[in-house]
Amino acid sequence: MIAYRIDRQSGIPTYVQLILQTKQALRLGTLAVGDRLPTAKEVVTALAINPNTVLKAYRELERDGLVQPR
Repeated sequence: MIAYRIDRQSGIPTYVQLILQTKQALRLGTLAVGDRLPTAKEVVTALAINPNTVLKAYRELERDGLVQPR
């Protein structure tokens, strides 16, 4: 499972950072087909961010065909 890290000083929106980290993990093979992403609640707890931010990132990834909800 992927562990997200957020750089609050980067100027890049948090949801974009989540998307970029997920795409990089897929490219590098750290995240494989069938692997589970952390739930929105797990990400919110770990990073202290708004749940809607996580859901927005996950929706974008789903729209791009990179993840599927289950």
